[in-house]
Amino acid sequence: MGRRRHDGASVNLFPFLSILVAIIGCLTLIIVVMTLSSMNKVEGKTPDEVVRAKAYMELKKEKEKDQAEQDKLKQTIKDLIQRSEQDIAARDKLKLLKNMLDNQEVIEESRTELINEFNILSQTNKQLDESDKLLKEDIKKKEEEIARRKLPPEPAKLRVTSIGSSSTVKPYFVEIGGRSVLIHRSLTKEPTVIPLVGLNQSPKFVALLKEIGSNPRHKLNFLVRGDFEAVNGLEFTSKIVRDFNKANGTDIIPGKLPLPSMGKVDLQTFAQFLEP
Repeated sequence: MGRRRHDGASVNLFPFLSILVAIIGCLTLIIVVMTLSSMNKVEGKTPDEVVRAKAYMELKKEKEKDQAEQDKLKQTIKDLIQRSEQDIAARDKLKLLKNMLDNQEVIEESRTELINEFNILSQTNKQLDESDKLLKEDIKKKEEEIARRKLPPEPAKLRVTSIGSSSTVKPYFVEIGGRSVLIHRSLTKEPTVIPLVGLNQSPKFVALLKEIGSNPRHKLNFLVRGDFEAVNGLEFTSKIVRDFNKANGTDIIPGKLPLPSMGKVDLQTFAQFLEP
């Protein structure tokens, strides 16, 4: 059987396809425009954004520059403070060194004085040694002379009975020989022997003069042996007393009583003023 042929009007699809193509084209255009717009936002910027970006970069650079200058200024201030501290330390050290130098000069002066005093004392000690040697030789000669003449070993005592002073005046007795002086302070104990050499530097003799000069009722009495050397010793001792008066403002006027022989001094008359 053959096919039946359908009769009637045919359907035209062109308008629908045109509309569909147009819609597709519009969508494509929109997609392209959106894509381009998105690309412009990612890769580029608007003029205002560019200007603001440039201004921001300049401000950032200025800030970094200011920060660098500030850091540099801080470092400069720190260096100045450190230098000031160093200057202060150097000044203090210089002051300390100056004080040390001044003290060193004082110490050097004191050292020079001590050296001079040491030299004087050394010389005095040497003279004392020589004087002691002479005294020993003199004693030995006198002992030999006593033995040769067969004299008694102890001469008769020389009693001192009057010194021309009242009972209210306390007497002090200093026996003067040729090479030494003897300070009598006791009736039984041996007198203190001081060589004439270095007598002005003897602490015991200086203390005696100070004690006598402290009271106007104290009286110094020289007991002088009857020989030429004792007379020289009297002059030397009297000069020391005068120098002491001048240096200390005292008025010690020593009395003088000669001893006619070499006997031992007896001060029993003045027992109230002397130690037992």
